[in-house]
Amino acid sequence: MSTVGFTATAEHDLLARAALFGLAAATDPAGDHFPGISPRLVVSQARQSATASFSAAGFLAAAVTALGFRTGSAPPRDTTHKRVVRLDVDRPFGFLAVHRPTGLVLVAGWVTDPDTRDAPGR
Repeated sequence: MSTVGFTATAEHDLLARAALFGLAAATDPAGDHFPGISPRLVVSQARQSATASFSAAGFLAAAVTALGFRTGSAPPRDTTHKRVVRLDVDRPFGFLAVHRPTGLVLVAGWVTDPDTRDAPGR
């Protein structure tokens, strides 16, 4: 099997189809969509840029999503309990990004030499 190299890029205004991307409710100024962060916080902008390339050197893909918010009040009082969990990863490890509904692996990798210079407690 063989193929030619390619690069595909796309830019999206996610609010142009807000319901498709699960953002319809978050753009409605009448609700409290983000309790625990701030009341009356509303998504005002949402854009995404993605690229994927295949070449003799391999496959590369990346996506960036940016959101703009507007708010009309100060943060709410702390009314929920929070649990702090700490995980130190200082040995070789693998990682996966999985699309939960389908189980499709979107990104996979292996880190053989973790950079621990900025790790807490070091």
